[in-house]
Amino acid sequence: MPESIAEAASATLGETLESPPPLIDETAAAELVRRHYGLATEARTIACERDANFQMTAEDGRNFTLKVSNPGEPAVNTNFQTEAILWLERVDPGLPVPKVVRALDEQSEFPLRMADGRTSIVRMLTWLDGVPVVRVGVSAALRRDMGRTLARLGAALRDFDHPGASHDIQWDIKHAGRLRPLLVSLPDNALRRQLLAELDHFDAVVQPVLAGLRQQVVHNDLNHHNVLLDPHNPDRVSGVLDFGDMVKTPLVADLGVAASYMTHQEDGALRCVSEMVAAYHAVVPLTHQEIGLLRDLTVARLVTSIAITEWRAARYPQNADYILRNNGPARIGMERFATLPREDVTAALLRACNME
Repeated sequence: MPESIAEAASATLGETLESPPPLIDETAAAELVRRHYGLATEARTIACERDANFQMTAEDGRNFTLKVSNPGEPAVNTNFQTEAILWLERVDPGLPVPKVVRALDEQSEFPLRMADGRTSIVRMLTWLDGVPVVRVGVSAALRRDMGRTLARLGAALRDFDHPGASHDIQWDIKHAGRLRPLLVSLPDNALRRQLLAELDHFDAVVQPVLAGLRQQVVHNDLNHHNVLLDPHNPDRVSGVLDFGDMVKTPLVADLGVAASYMTHQEDGALRCVSEMVAAYHAVVPLTHQEIGLLRDLTVARLVTSIAITEWRAARYPQNADYILRNNGPARIGMERFATLPREDVTAALLRACNME
């Protein structure tokens, strides 16, 4: 690969995605929790691409999530996530999201110098029980509840702001046009041409109007690994995880991200997306303009998922299975959803929201 292309791709992804995860094992994690939280626990590693995460089980059976941030992530960005979780607890304490566990000194987070000389930010959160949706599948009722939950989460974050809210991450789909250098990881085939055509359309039609839409902090990653359900009530969301991709962006982009994970469903991509969108709209009403952009924002997330994961899997083959876990569904979504006529998709979404 020409050096100039590799450099452009690395610049697109930014420091955090190119920075190796922190070096900390389960023994060190347990000692960290004992020293800073006063709890005797056993640690179990949780797979993560950028950070080091652990399930910590205390002697009394309680579980927690220990999160050690990527040293390449600015501290202000980690604090942005912590403060958002604290905000949600105050504004809507019933939301099924983790709560911050304070250390012995009452701090909600603290810096930790690692063995390699880099510094990470440490946080501990309450553990949410449930089964990841990806292991079970999505019923129509669960799709609707996911839409309602995402809308409720967005409503709770409406007035939240923070110095780290406008940080620049490539997973923010308003930056989809910058993905071109990453597509060199794909063979020159029909899929690559389809992705490039979508980016051309995005730059010409979508990007110019995004700044005029409602902007706020959003979760930005309601994928099926980050949503839990109660196995005894599989039609309801029991937890929403991972605030690592939170960002201030157009509100409707958050829905486009969530909808992209409905586009590979076997029971009709457009119907599944429409059900989620209608449920979201019932809680947080969308405008005609926002609905008119939803198809392109949903596809922009599919393009983003494919481009970033292909590039990173090629760079880090030892972690390829984890990196590519959403790649296959995104490719299916490009076949089942992105090939539908734009006008038909928008018309169906407007009908679903009773806005014809």
